[in-house]
Amino acid sequence: MWQRIVCSLTLCLVGLAGTSLANNLAGYEGYTKYTVEHGNENAFRYMVDLQTNDADLDFWLLTRNTSVLTVSPTRKSQFESRLSNLGVSYQVQPLMELMAALQANSTYADEDGEYEECQEADCAESQRPRRRSRRQARGFFSHYPRYNEILSFMSGLASRYPQYCRYESLGRSNEGRHIAALSISLNAKTRSRRVAYIQAAAHGREWITTQTVLYLAYELLSNLRAFQRVLQDVEVFLVPLVNPDGYEYTHTSDRFWRKNRHRYAGHACSGVDINRNFGNHWNYQGASQNLCSEVYSGTAPNSEPETSAVVRYLEFNRNRVKLSLDVHSFGKFIFYPYGYAKNTVPPTVGTLRSVALRAANQIGKYRGTRYTTGTSASILYEASGSLDDFAYGSLGIPLSYTLELPGDEFHVPSSDIIHVCKETFAGFVEFIRHVSLY
Repeated sequence: MWQRIVCSLTLCLVGLAGTSLANNLAGYEGYTKYTVEHGNENAFRYMVDLQTNDADLDFWLLTRNTSVLTVSPTRKSQFESRLSNLGVSYQVQPLMELMAALQANSTYADEDGEYEECQEADCAESQRPRRRSRRQARGFFSHYPRYNEILSFMSGLASRYPQYCRYESLGRSNEGRHIAALSISLNAKTRSRRVAYIQAAAHGREWITTQTVLYLAYELLSNLRAFQRVLQDVEVFLVPLVNPDGYEYTHTSDRFWRKNRHRYAGHACSGVDINRNFGNHWNYQGASQNLCSEVYSGTAPNSEPETSAVVRYLEFNRNRVKLSLDVHSFGKFIFYPYGYAKNTVPPTVGTLRSVALRAANQIGKYRGTRYTTGTSASILYEASGSLDDFAYGSLGIPLSYTLELPGDEFHVPSSDIIHVCKETFAGFVEFIRHVSLY
């Protein structure tokens, strides 16, 4: 059975490798990726203004010293002229050249591809089926799965470990897809006193984030004895795909789509940035009311079904949730509140910083990846409406963070997926350890 599964998946990936990227990169011919180094405040403020107000530019990363963005051929000369006037240095790379290189090192799953867990008869306690099952699962972390395959993998884990894992839905997205979740604890039939909540893929294009959270679920359930102390009276609640519509759209139509797929009658532009839609200082800084903007914050706080599904869960469990962790890509950052204002410091900043540093240290032990910790407002720019500010500031969840995974762009080569998953797993476990202190 295992050989049949792998062979059929391989044929599927070979067939799609040449078509999936071609479809979701249509319209990006002639685009250029810019890496801009800006050491002065004027250049930084100019970049922040562009990200917030210029819908024709797509920022991949914006820190106080560096910006990474893509520019269309029609805006290229104007943009470069402005950069020259600001006196900043920059590097360029044709976007399609970059993506072709990444495509050569990546594999993709079919829309209807399914991860096949071993059946009950195959899951006996003998070592051979156990090794086979682990090989099957590890193959899952060598490519980027589609929505249906992700749900199949999640339900497979719940079926294999019914005593420890529960599969459920928080609600439905704009286009009607389930916002699927896994609850993991030492006894799935009782309610633990503490919850560690971890979500990923609020931005559709950040594929690697979903894989890291699914890997966390897989490793915890595969090694329950090793993590009994970590899971003692703690429920790990995972939402690997908060924005399923945006995620699917990046596979079928636009690889760099960020927002959800909310459509507005009479408007050509669509989508809301879920990471600007949470109801804490909504639309205060670093967000836009321009429908076409990448950071459009929506019509009201928590206006989106994806956001409101998360909010409902957190509000209902606010007395149990002690950790809120929102996984994004990319930059190698661990952020804690507050993000809406640079000079606003939370009262427990010492604890927040200490836990972030411990998690960063654990991540670095795998292969030396170095994370920067702090508030997003101080390291990047002021931005309101994020989950970490909402969880901490509005619900009082004591440990609230945003994790920005490593990489130089959103598309991590398939060969590196497992390594990002493994190093991030160590950080996840360190965060979860601290839940027992509350």
